[in-house]
Amino acid sequence: MSTTKKQKESIVQELKKLFEKASILVFVNFHGLSVAKERKLRGEFRKSEVKYKVAKKTLLKRALGAMGLTDAPKLEGEIGIAAGYGEATEPPALISKFIKTEFRGLSADRRGLKIIGGIYESKFVDGDVIGRLAAIPPREVLLTQLAFILSQPMASLARVFKEVEKKIRS
Repeated sequence: MSTTKKQKESIVQELKKLFEKASILVFVNFHGLSVAKERKLRGEFRKSEVKYKVAKKTLLKRALGAMGLTDAPKLEGEIGIAAGYGEATEPPALISKFIKTEFRGLSADRRGLKIIGGIYESKFVDGDVIGRLAAIPPREVLLTQLAFILSQPMASLARVFKEVEKKIRS
């Protein structure tokens, strides 16, 4: 059954609305992904601030073009779009974690889900950049690491003073 012109316009408007406030868009090729795993992935997205949409590539390009993003790379396969509205690292991390847990032991060409790129800071980026974003720890972990690093000079100074005090008393 073919999609009417009105339905296509509606889909393009829906995609534009989805993309406008997103901090990051991640494009995935879901060719070969089973329905059960796709539902599980959508469930993971629902737990966080990530929306997931599947659309025809021509309609996707129209929506991106309407937003001023005309230099879209060629997208291969069946495309799903994960739009993140919170931290930009969250959607890539969720997808990468899902791929690691659900397709453990399978080679990259046999997996049913593959990150192929995305839009980050209003620019198209490839899958490698999205993969590097996925490797960044969550904000809370980074803040904890920063607090630890900042506290170490003071802790070292306190240890030195304690040793000096021991030498003076002995």
